[in-house]
Amino acid sequence: MKKIYLGDRICYPAIFTIIFVLFGHIALFAQSRNITGTVRDMQGSPLPGVSLVVKDTQVGTITDVDGKFTIQASSGSTLTFSFVGYQTTSQEVDNADVLDIQLPTDETNLNEVVVVGYGTQTKRELTGAVASIKATEMKDIPATNISQRLQGKLAGVQINQNSGQPGGELSIRIRGAASINAGNNPLIVVDGFPTTSGLNVINPDAIESITVLKDAASASLYGSRAANGVILVTTKQAKNGQRNVQFSSFVGVQSVSDRGKPDLMNAPEFARFKKEYYEDAALYEGYTGGVPEQYRNPQQYGPNDGTNWFDVLLRTAAIQDYNLSFSTDAKTVQSVVHLGYNKQDGVMLNNSASRFTVRANNVFSISEKLRFGLNLGATHYVTNITPGLGEGRNIIQVAYLSDPTLKYRNDDGTYPIGFAPPGMFSTPNYYQVLKQTVNPAKYMVLMGNAYVDYQILKGLTFKSSININTSNDINRLFQPSTILGGPTPAASARGSYNTANYMSWLSENTLTYNKAFGNHNLEALVGYTTQKVTNENSNINGSQFPDNSIQWLNVAANRIGNVGASDYSLISYLGRLNYNFKGNYLVSLAFRSDGSSKFGPNNRYGTFPSASFGWVVSDEQFMKRYKFIDFFKVRASYGQVGNNNIGDYTYLAGVNPANYVLNNALASGRALAGIGNSNLTWETTTGYDFGVDLAFLNNRINVTYDYYKKKTDGLLYAIDIPVQSGYPAVTSNIGRFDFWGHEFAIDTRNIEGKFNWSTSFNISFNRNLVRKLGTNDAPIGGYQEYWDDNRTAVGNPIGLFYGYINTGVYMTQQEFESQPHGATSMVGTARFADISGPDGKPDGKIDINDRTFIGDPNPDFVYGMTNTLSYKKLDLSIVVAGTVGNDIADDAFQSTENIDGVFNVRKGVARRWRSEENPGDGIYPRTRAGTTADFRNFSTRQVFSGSYLAVKNITLGYLIPIGSKTTVKSVRAYFSTQNPFMLTKYPGMNPEVGLAGLNGLNLGRDFTAFPIARVYTLGLNVNF
Repeated sequence: MKKIYLGDRICYPAIFTIIFVLFGHIALFAQSRNITGTVRDMQGSPLPGVSLVVKDTQVGTITDVDGKFTIQASSGSTLTFSFVGYQTTSQEVDNADVLDIQLPTDETNLNEVVVVGYGTQTKRELTGAVASIKATEMKDIPATNISQRLQGKLAGVQINQNSGQPGGELSIRIRGAASINAGNNPLIVVDGFPTTSGLNVINPDAIESITVLKDAASASLYGSRAANGVILVTTKQAKNGQRNVQFSSFVGVQSVSDRGKPDLMNAPEFARFKKEYYEDAALYEGYTGGVPEQYRNPQQYGPNDGTNWFDVLLRTAAIQDYNLSFSTDAKTVQSVVHLGYNKQDGVMLNNSASRFTVRANNVFSISEKLRFGLNLGATHYVTNITPGLGEGRNIIQVAYLSDPTLKYRNDDGTYPIGFAPPGMFSTPNYYQVLKQTVNPAKYMVLMGNAYVDYQILKGLTFKSSININTSNDINRLFQPSTILGGPTPAASARGSYNTANYMSWLSENTLTYNKAFGNHNLEALVGYTTQKVTNENSNINGSQFPDNSIQWLNVAANRIGNVGASDYSLISYLGRLNYNFKGNYLVSLAFRSDGSSKFGPNNRYGTFPSASFGWVVSDEQFMKRYKFIDFFKVRASYGQVGNNNIGDYTYLAGVNPANYVLNNALASGRALAGIGNSNLTWETTTGYDFGVDLAFLNNRINVTYDYYKKKTDGLLYAIDIPVQSGYPAVTSNIGRFDFWGHEFAIDTRNIEGKFNWSTSFNISFNRNLVRKLGTNDAPIGGYQEYWDDNRTAVGNPIGLFYGYINTGVYMTQQEFESQPHGATSMVGTARFADISGPDGKPDGKIDINDRTFIGDPNPDFVYGMTNTLSYKKLDLSIVVAGTVGNDIADDAFQSTENIDGVFNVRKGVARRWRSEENPGDGIYPRTRAGTTADFRNFSTRQVFSGSYLAVKNITLGYLIPIGSKTTVKSVRAYFSTQNPFMLTKYPGMNPEVGLAGLNGLNLGRDFTAFPIARVYTLGLNVNF
């Protein structure tokens, strides 16, 4: 043996160490064996390229294109699996030779690439307020619109399902955005293409990720369209080494919960109310007509007799969804083809929507420097939605206000045409209205882009793209005469035929330069874009049909048509400079200059700059002592963005047809409809943001906090002008709203191992204040005594409820005489608070001066939480969302508490005031004619707490074991329920309801929307 010396001594310990290590490794390899397996994501899709190593050794490998691996390891050793965007997972080797590993996604991975405006960045490099989510995290929610899957997932993003109508869009509001006339919908960008087609035409299963740009700095590259935030949708592309076929499907049923249904009288209760109504009219008003026969004996009706006019319009409806995708990655071609079909029957009779989608995304690598891309998507959408169904005193509401003693179907199985109950309005049979209305609408939406990407020099890349979005819509309506009248048919059927054509094309050319100079890293972007949007529409209305047998307009004797067209253009210059030093100190500067045909000639161009900064504090030497902190970054940003939704020709003076008398003869001509404004321009939002990103305890807890403040100035508003001009007002940019708020997002990995549990929680506190309205600060809204609920006034939050304070009923004559009352009031009528008079002080009278702010539809905070659990092959996710502190106005009360005897009413009306000896419960007044209108006026009686906690989705999945030698790589089955539980004090059906969606000026109004359904589904995901 060769001697090993240390100085002059033989180093025997070193010899023994070498022998121990040598024989230890021999023993180790003697016990090692081949371990094989597959690595998948939580949905069962194989993950290629996953790194795995035997812990505390140099033995390792990566998974192949099918997610499979083979590695040598001994029993008792630990395998560690890691992959960008997924949580690192460890698995102890036992006696099993085949392992099936699932990797949960890691929303906090700092090296994960996030799509931002005109490029990508890692999470570590972000300096703006950006929220992102992978579509795989929402895959099993049985929703036809990606917006439903996003509910409760993103801080600062409020998403409400205002209606359960099949194919309906959801309302999205980012950081409480609001405007007077320009709307508050965010800009939707699909694969880099701004579009107005909406999210509903995109198959959720074809989406790879969603990014939301919340602050002005991150959104400034979209300039005059980004004031309400930007949603970036990235569709699926083939990944390196990927070759697979995926099939997914779910089928389910939908039904409407009994919670919140209109609490109206049944047949015997309503007959008793009508009987007493006529008796009181005889007692107090001199009525001599007697009680109509059908109400004389309420006992003739059982509680289940007659018709529940709400339930009879409902049904249990089916929903089904199928998706098939093909992905391949060859040396020169990466391709994904996705096919999807969805069919959703509505829970209201004869209402449905179906959607067929196809998308092909392709990247062709011509050489190392030249790439060509072609993305094509098509959506064929067909709906049949009864027009005038909800959102007002329309079919749903007028139906359930009908007399419940009537039968919608005769005993012989035939159907009445309509009804004319005593003292009530004539109506058609609304069951037949839904069954017989024909209203098919067909939409064909095409979206595509082609691009070429060329590396001119190392780090310098030129990209040129052309994008096209078209939509062709056809809607045909036919309503037979039997559903247009009352007990007898109308004189004729009615029909219409409408078409709409939309086309948008966009050309973009950009240069991007990336360069690292030692510790200095630089990315520069410059670009030029131009876009043209055109709209054309036509409509024909027909009447005087010969009969109901032919539904097309060619047989209508009377046909009246009209056409319309509009367009606008946009040219833009943009640039961005990203710089960081050692990855610790981050700077991003950006600008966009827009020129738009929408703006007046004196203000046609505008520039939108931004600057944002970041500091990775955790990389500093002084932070090394805080071992529990893994990452700590602070961010700050400033920027300006605009809102150009001001109409295509608002700056011009309108012209209307007019007739003149010339030489004693009538001559047709034109007349000005208003005064133009050549200075009209976009609304500008200036925003500031301060943020903190924090990770600690080995990245098991991640916190993101943002404080923002922004002002929207130059709001479009009609300002008064001298009457000598001949016109009352002119549209101008005079108005200002201020917004500010706090956002928190917390992601935790609570338990890791065989059993995994992670939680994502977010909460947002949004505030706003009205600073300026026109030249004289005249309030907006709240001028009518009902159905004009919101008032926006300087010095207050946007859209507060404005009405009377209801204090009950004048129970006695003495009470009536001693308290303020209105002109038509008397004992037994509704009582209200005396708030003010003509001079601003209480005057002892109840009149229009006594209206005041009675509620706030703006929530104190909005929140959402997702819990994801997994154990071996089982997984469970629970999504909840809600709001706290907001109020809701139920506009249906104006009708359901109309006690004039013309509608069915709430059950509580049975406890109304009838006399001082029978005063009722002090809530409902008497029915005496001429005194009831005050009770119907908008008041605190119609305003309720809108706070709620909704369980949006519960999904339980199981990864079915599949042999390693089969063609099928994975099969996952799951059960899911959407909207299973709702905790709220709001008595209506849906606390997310909104007559105007999330429009700030008309927020929180419930006016009988299409009901939201509970959905129960079974689903299957198969990977080949």
